[in-house]
Amino acid sequence: MNVKNPQTRDLNTLLCENNITLDSAQIALLESYTALLLRWNETHNLSGARTIEGMHENIVDSLCPLHFLQSFKSALDIGSGGGFPAIPLSIARQNATFSLLEPRAKRFSFLQNVICELGLKNVSVYKARLESLNALFPNSPLQVDLITSRAVMPASKLMKMARGFLSKNGYFLLFKGSQFGANLKQEIPNASQNECFTRNDRIYFYTKNSFDF
Repeated sequence: MNVKNPQTRDLNTLLCENNITLDSAQIALLESYTALLLRWNETHNLSGARTIEGMHENIVDSLCPLHFLQSFKSALDIGSGGGFPAIPLSIARQNATFSLLEPRAKRFSFLQNVICELGLKNVSVYKARLESLNALFPNSPLQVDLITSRAVMPASKLMKMARGFLSKNGYFLLFKGSQFGANLKQEIPNASQNECFTRNDRIYFYTKNSFDF
């Protein structure tokens, strides 16, 4: 008799409640990622989430933008930390390549381990800051369709620094807190509230590379 793993069932339920559809292999990878992050988090403080439930909520938070994301073939995640949102997104969109940027040694090592353990062939991680990213690609500058970030850097600053890596028709997807919408016009005068998607206390700012700073 096959007995379902209760963790998988719990994640399945949470995904279904948020209308996110993944296959069993993708869910298994997300569970393996959860287990790795929980184990490393005991000694390395990679994420504020300390429980399976907390990790699962971070996974759902990472995947909710799938409801409105345009098709993309390549993505750059800035300040990847413990892997949110890039690792869940890379599992959900395995036909796209993901470049993860993380300057801190422990987090970089963890992400390398995740890529190896989960066999994520569409993911690469670089131990560098955004300011030095060009030096990693001297002959063929990095250009992507999507730039993601949960970093605490102000949106306008991050977009100004990163826009050179975004293709002409590419998009930024920034994960921001609940106050971002109220301050949007002050930070980015030409932005529109229509570019903000809300879930609970999360605001997803999804916008084209079309601003003058």
